[in-house]
Amino acid sequence: MKRVALIAVTITVLSLFSGITNALPLRIAQSEWAPYVMDSPIGRGIAHDIVMQGLSNSGYQFVYEQKPWPRVLKETFYGKNDVIIAIWKSDERERHYYFTEPYLNNTLTVISRVSKTPFEYEDLTSLNDKRVALIEDYAYPSELLAHNKMLPIPSDSLSTSLRMVLSNRADVLITDEFVARWMIKEMNLPINKFQFSAEPFSFTPLHVAVRKDHPYAQQIVYNLNYYFRNLSRLHIELLKIKYGLSLSGQ
Repeated sequence: MKRVALIAVTITVLSLFSGITNALPLRIAQSEWAPYVMDSPIGRGIAHDIVMQGLSNSGYQFVYEQKPWPRVLKETFYGKNDVIIAIWKSDERERHYYFTEPYLNNTLTVISRVSKTPFEYEDLTSLNDKRVALIEDYAYPSELLAHNKMLPIPSDSLSTSLRMVLSNRADVLITDEFVARWMIKEMNLPINKFQFSAEPFSFTPLHVAVRKDHPYAQQIVYNLNYYFRNLSRLHIELLKIKYGLSLSGQ
């Protein structure tokens, strides 16, 4: 009898939880970050598609808004948003958010201006005395931020950083290579004026973040992790081809 009663209580609790999640849609926020998050005839971006499908498959209802990155972070910190779908992890951010396991990886590359003496990144010492455009509120790798021999140049966006490099107000910028190539195309900038270093700066995991004070934050993370672990490689590869992130589609 005790076992039957326990099962009944468990089913009741799960039913209540399901009802709550359905009654209170998750508020999802993200900035445009093509080809990971965007709004185009091709689609909404590979990160958007993976995460939204994961939430949908887990039974969540949600409302999605695309906003500037500083606003996404600020509003999520103050509880106006619940979930950020594409974010890099940092010690500071871990104080405020629960992070899923990585579901994609970003290849960070060093981009410079084409010149008679081309710059080629080899290691951190390559950045000594270089003016490096750094976007505010981005979680750059800690080793980059701690490198005190470079000259940080504040930037409010990737588009600004690209213009800084092109106009010689900065020597280099560091970002995901696919994002940079997409942005250069969207801005109608001459891509042959930019040098992409062959040596990657780093490989940075991409996560989903859920604000810690959401009542079901850990359950959301658990459900998404379960979905990510069971995603087929073929499905991921097809999405990469769709959004131009795979050599297989070229």
